[in-house]
Amino acid sequence: MKKIIEMIQIKEFQPLVYNLEKLSKLKIEFKDVVCPPYDVISPQQHRVLLRKKYNFVNLELPKGTTNKKYTYAKRLLSLWKKNKIVIKEEIPSVYLYQQKFEYPPNSGKFYTRYGIFCLVEADAEYKKILPHEQVKPKPIEERTKLINTLGVQTSPPFFIVEDDDKKFYELLQNFAKPKYKILEFVDEEKNENVLFRIVKGEKGLKEIKNLLQKKLLFIADGHHRYKVTVEYLKKIGGKYLMGYICSFSDEGLLILPTHRALPQSHIYEELKKYFEFGEWDGKSDVKLLFYKNGEFKIVIPKSKKFVKEQPYFLLDKILCELEGEQIRQQLFYHQEMKEVINFADKFNGCAFILPPVRKDEFVNIVKKGMVFPPKSTYFYPKVISGLMFYDFS
Repeated sequence: MKKIIEMIQIKEFQPLVYNLEKLSKLKIEFKDVVCPPYDVISPQQHRVLLRKKYNFVNLELPKGTTNKKYTYAKRLLSLWKKNKIVIKEEIPSVYLYQQKFEYPPNSGKFYTRYGIFCLVEADAEYKKILPHEQVKPKPIEERTKLINTLGVQTSPPFFIVEDDDKKFYELLQNFAKPKYKILEFVDEEKNENVLFRIVKGEKGLKEIKNLLQKKLLFIADGHHRYKVTVEYLKKIGGKYLMGYICSFSDEGLLILPTHRALPQSHIYEELKKYFEFGEWDGKSDVKLLFYKNGEFKIVIPKSKKFVKEQPYFLLDKILCELEGEQIRQQLFYHQEMKEVINFADKFNGCAFILPPVRKDEFVNIVKKGMVFPPKSTYFYPKVISGLMFYDFS
């Protein structure tokens, strides 16, 4: 188990933000200038967002296929600053972000999640800020070019903190009051977003800082953003990056399952070396389900050593053993079971239905220094990009 070498330090900051007064004069709604994090934007969604004037996607995921897109983003940001479309906040603050959402959609089940935007002291050694995924070379290269050109951190890594007694959660919740509110809007997914400003010196802020000093942070989303920003800080001699921190005890912190599908089904015969396939009653919770040609089967490991293994690790290990690591590139991933089933049916393939990773399971695995196979966790909802961003200059 990793030990806490140093304490987590956070502090207030003065981010760049959209000028709400200017947007109002231009009759532009706030929902039309924000976008999802770059790594969940589909090509179709990207095209739609680019058509919206002043949309943050121009900075978060600039259009183009050459390095010119980064200089274009830099020119655009300079223009937005000059025209006061974006401005720097005047008072050092921490920002509480409240998200109200319905999940599953149209289910009538609603959640509220709280998290804070603040500056977090970087940890290049990953001793107090723990990853759960490997990073890939291409996103690292692209995000490095973006941050080096802009000198701006466009979006924060998403951190989570253990909070069994809910103290951190309750401290955040206490700031969700009208007197702190600075922004409220409904996004394209019909989620309610509220932003609160907590200025330096505000009662309760010191408690948050003191509490986090005794904690580890876990990277939920944004491993590439984190690594790239840490490297940039080394280059400029900086210590702090913008982060978003949420409590593990927040009921609005959802981890969705990520199911898999393959465009061929011959692997079914090969899997029989490792697994028995039993009948499923259509309702029981199981660790791993296999789907092919309209039929679901329970996947049962033959070896006792596999019985207790976490299902994402087990499936990844067996698939890579049978087909090599390149099989990961052939897999189609989705959070909705119907989507992987449709994919399997379309290509006469097969699908694997998995449960969500439990929060306690996530913590235990990451504390051991292990990283999950690709696409094992999907933290929901995502933190919207464009609410604020950090200019290192």
